[in-house]
Amino acid sequence: MNWIRRIRNRLQPIAGGIDQTWSHDGCVGIRGWVIHKKGRLRNATVSVDGIAVPVTNWHPRPDVRNTVPGLDDETLERCGFWVQVPRPARHRISLEGSDGTSPGRIEFTVSGAPRPGEDANSVAARALFNRFIKQVNEDRMHVLEIGSRVVAPGSSSKRVLFEDAASYTGFDFYEDSNTDVVGDAHRLGDYFQGRKFDAVFSYSVLEHLAMPWVFPLEVNRVLADGGLTFHHTHFAWPQHEAPWDFWRFTDGGLRVLFSSAMGFDVVEAGMFEPVRMYLDHPGDGQETFPEFPAYGGSVVLARKVSDVSPNRGAWDVDIAEVCEGTAYPRRE
Repeated sequence: MNWIRRIRNRLQPIAGGIDQTWSHDGCVGIRGWVIHKKGRLRNATVSVDGIAVPVTNWHPRPDVRNTVPGLDDETLERCGFWVQVPRPARHRISLEGSDGTSPGRIEFTVSGAPRPGEDANSVAARALFNRFIKQVNEDRMHVLEIGSRVVAPGSSSKRVLFEDAASYTGFDFYEDSNTDVVGDAHRLGDYFQGRKFDAVFSYSVLEHLAMPWVFPLEVNRVLADGGLTFHHTHFAWPQHEAPWDFWRFTDGGLRVLFSSAMGFDVVEAGMFEPVRMYLDHPGDGQETFPEFPAYGGSVVLARKVSDVSPNRGAWDVDIAEVCEGTAYPRRE
């Protein structure tokens, strides 16, 4: 009957394909593409076992041109999708055993266990950036963002979050329209000689710093006494922006980096974005690995309480020496 389905599909006014799927007891993830043969596709829905979700996460798929020749660039920019469809699984499980002479068998029907929601600490950690934004705007602070370049597809400048701030300055390793100062965060203080900010923050930057223990000392150099600093990074996350993706952090690690020894008082630190980790080939004793919670994000909010010598804990090594000829990837 597959040939009948293929003929019916060819007669449809849309065309598409499914490239990849994954699943666990709670949902099915689907990657694919879809176009309308007669005009611009306005909306799309994906269904699994009668459960439907709209497609909201679109991305470019230039490779589709090889499958459907003649498509224009605008169509190719918005035809690829990822969706995650909720689907509680049900399993029939049997247990068999024998004493050598009398075998037995019992059967069970179980539903996939629902994933727990975020705990109170995770919810508080998720809200920490909003607390930082609110205070910067209310107190009309001069704010500096480390890693201001707009890199990820679909992302946007965080400059618009600080409309009531006294000023916003964007700093990044590479230039773009949202970056005011280009430089290396390991030498941050060198670019702002004599200038102090009321607030300094970074979002998904710390994991890309080759020497993250140097960074708090540099933040201390450019932050005014009593100033706030916020940083978001990752604890459990796929490698990205390789080869310059170096580190992962727990909230305990962030507390160390922004400790009193570095001139800070930690207001709050935590982890959020719960994830479950699965080993493709678990060894003996690792079968319960997915039952231990992990978190995608780690955050810290701290206040500067004292100046600290940049030489304290610093490592007098140039970034080129430790990265051995590699370069941070530059997206155009």
